Amino acid sequence: MTTTERGRRTRSAVWPVAAVLAGAIALSGCSGSKQEAGGTSATPSNAPAASGAGAANPFAKHLDITWLGYNQAGGKVNDKLDSPTKKMIEAKFNVTINQVILDIHKKELVSLYFAEGKTADYIALNVDFGFLADQGLLKKVPQEKMYKVMPEWMKMIETMLDPKVLQSSMKYKGENYYVPTFNHARLQPHIMAIRKDWLDNVGIAKLPETMEEYHEVLKRFTFNDPDKNGKDDTFGSHGIQLYLRGAYGFGKSNEAFYADQNGKVYPVAISDGFKQYLKTLQAWNKEGLIDPESITDQRAQQRQKWAAGKFGIIADHPSWFAASTVGNLTKMLADKNPNGRIEFLQPFAGPGGEKASGNLNYPAAAFGFAFGKDTSDEKMERIMAIKEALITDNDFYMKVFYGDEGTMYTRDQDGIVKVLPEYLTVDKINELGTNNYFGNRPKNWDYVTKETIFKADRLPYELALKIPVKYNDVNFPLSGTNAAFEKYGVAIATVALEFETNAIGGKLDIDKDWEAYKKKFLDAGGQAIMEEYQKQYDAIKK
Repeated sequence: MTTTERGRRTRSAVWPVAAVLAGAIALSGCSGSKQEAGGTSATPSNAPAASGAGAANPFAKHLDITWLGYNQAGGKVNDKLDSPTKKMIEAKFNVTINQVILDIHKKELVSLYFAEGKTADYIALNVDFGFLADQGLLKKVPQEKMYKVMPEWMKMIETMLDPKVLQSSMKYKGENYYVPTFNHARLQPHIMAIRKDWLDNVGIAKLPETMEEYHEVLKRFTFNDPDKNGKDDTFGSHGIQLYLRGAYGFGKSNEAFYADQNGKVYPVAISDGFKQYLKTLQAWNKEGLIDPESITDQRAQQRQKWAAGKFGIIADHPSWFAASTVGNLTKMLADKNPNGRIEFLQPFAGPGGEKASGNLNYPAAAFGFAFGKDTSDEKMERIMAIKEALITDNDFYMKVFYGDEGTMYTRDQDGIVKVLPEYLTVDKINELGTNNYFGNRPKNWDYVTKETIFKADRLPYELALKIPVKYNDVNFPLSGTNAAFEKYGVAIATVALEFETNAIGGKLDIDKDWEAYKKKFLDAGGQAIMEEYQKQYDAIKK
């Protein structure tokens, strides 16, 4: 029932990747300036004005830049080599951009590209970058250079991350190999939504606030015909019981390692809290409260059942409940259940008083973009200038990410961006060069609430920002990566998931098999990972 989470630090901050197209409004920002309606495609803007009368043009020298951009969701590689967005950037910054046609979401393809001796000047990745740094394939980027050439970019990130955390967490093995990024979504955990119409139908007047009340809701949703169709065809919930995990002191991932109040690092998956969680969920599953197919169902099957009204409680990121997200869970339910209404649950307290949500990594710098080892300083600074302009030049950012106002997007009465549906398709984004391939940038909560989050959609986001969080990876700041985790992470995830699945399904005796499971977990690499995290924790406390 648990989706395996690797808890890596080196992932890009585009969130969620599956909703890049749908979330072009919900998770991406735009400037506050209004623009004149243009043609049917992004059009080049004028070259940048000099900073003062008679000042030299900083982009007078023409440069050729190789660009490995952040290709769109859905497995579509950006192969449109003459998009209007690309032409606009080239004209504005006096560059020729040579696009690399490569899916940056697949590590095997990225590895093969560099193994063949190829490189790029601008490198965006959605896979762990460490192997490239270890092989000397990335250019080191001095922090002072970032703050000098990209001051507003760095300031934007520092509105979300403490500067000390940013500056330490952006290092890999003590060096800077990339320009960081961050996104407001990395501070917002998943939340749980409940069918309010079902609560009314089964006679429950308020949202559950305790584990006992939550348990009672599950029972009535399962056995009291909450949809009033006269059939025994519903379950209380499906999939991960996120708040239940939080009530026992941990988040979504079984591969998390936490430091206790005495500074001792331990694996969540062999903690007493995890054991008690398994016992609770095993009992609930035995009662028939959780859809048994949720153990094997994928996301698509879960969503089909939610839309069909087969269960009444679901966990997901706030963006998936927003009207601005295409295929959102709210509309999905309403389309087939016109009377269906949802409300959002607060985390409930467990036996020890803990309560939390999850599915977030500990806040730290995320990989934004890097430079190939042979990229010259002047090319590096030109690329930095292009990316900095996404923050400082409102007209430029709007055209790069959205295209032309009036034709490709409009604004509602509150000034919030509304992208026309025909411009949200993968093929159209590829054709025009809009969205994240060139326009990926950091965005904070203040920014998106002014520009891209509809007022009617803000409740779930605001709830997520206020509730306590148990993290997927660690509960303390880190610098760099855990080499043992890189080596053994998959192995310990497999051991934990197997035990969890069998325990919840009633196929084993949790008490009887617990010690053997703990040993198997530690022997599979858990011990080595724990020891390395302990060293990292001790180092930051010195």
